[in-house]
This record gives sequence, C-alpha cells and structure tokens, in this order.
Amino acid sequence: MNKLFVASIMSALCLGTVSGQSQELKTIEWTAFNVSFKAPSDIVTEDDSAEGYIASNPTYYITVELLEGEGLNREELSGELKAIATDDEVGGQTDVESFELPQFYGVKLNGQCDTDFCVYSYLLAKDGSCGFYVSVVYKEQDDTLPGIMLKSFKLED
Repeated sequence: MNKLFVASIMSALCLGTVSGQSQELKTIEWTAFNVSFKAPSDIVTEDDSAEGYIASNPTYYITVELLEGEGLNREELSGELKAIATDDEVGGQTDVESFELPQFYGVKLNGQCDTDFCVYSYLLAKDGSCGFYVSVVYKEQDDTLPGIMLKSFKLED
C-alpha cells in the first residue's frame, strides 16, 4: 500500500472521521464519578450530576449512568445489555460484542433507536469498583466515532 495513503487513513482515524467530516475530540469528564472519555469538541453538557451524565450536539446524544445495585458480574453483562436494549425497543440489534479496555471489561451492541442509530454498552471496572451504562445515539449508520468514544473511557485518579 502507498505510505501516503496509509498515513492519511491513520490521521483520519485519530481525529475520528464522521461521514467524511473530521471531528476534533476533547476529553469530557463526568465529575461525579471521575470517569472520562473523548467526544466531539462541540458537545454540550446537559447534565453532570450523580444521577447521570448527558451531553449532545446536533449529531450525537450521549448518556452515561452508574450501574447501581445491579451486582452484575462480567459473565452477566451480555445478557443484561441485550435485555435493556430489547426493553428500550432498539431495532435491528447486532450481536453483543465483548471488548476490553485498560480499566474496563465491556460489552456493546448497535441498533436503531427510532429514526437514528445507537450503540448501547455496559462497562464494568476491572477492580470491581463501579460499572456504567453508556449509550450514544447518532445520525449516520456507518459513523465510527461512537465506537471511538466508547473505547476511550477511563477512570481518573
């Protein structure tokens, strides 16, 4: 492959290419639980409280909530995520995919939420200290930025 082509692709991925548009990302912190993630620089925080974190712009609607009292373990994450997506009537659900981040075990699925697309995820801290429900609703089906946002989650010191 042409090295210039590969370098161009890598640059686009690092910036988060969205439907042909480059998005600058910034670090967002949900201060109530010291969790951070990357999101588009024009995202606006609507709620940053102990009840949850909500942020949006015209393209994305991000929700983060603490998994309280669930007592979920890693083996139950997939089934529980599928159940919540079904309860929320997420259409066209993909299979649940497991992934691992430096501080979290995660599961996710994609689907259609009304007229938009969405990714639902559960993140369980490897140290067992907490877990989070994360959803990102977005406009374009082939948008890769929701996955980039999801995989950027980390606990702050």
